[in-house]
Amino acid sequence: MADKNQSEDRLDELREAFDYNDRDNDGRIEPEEFVTMLDELEANMSAKEAKIGFQDIDTNDDGLIDFGEFVAWWTED
Repeated sequence: MADKNQSEDRLDELREAFDYNDRDNDGRIEPEEFVTMLDELEANMSAKEAKIGFQDIDTNDDGLIDFGEFVAWWTED
């Protein structure tokens, strides 16, 4: 039961982080929002690295990061 609660808590944390970074509240993180997120995380990535990172996360290639893609990115091993 603890694992389920931990999973739900983690998903809630990820939803909060996603919503925070979805600045226009459209349910998706756009490339500009992603760059802002990286800046706030002090990732120090070049524009080219950020673009590659975004494309890696955007697994359905629609030019946006949805919540499922965001969760997969944060939870991958």
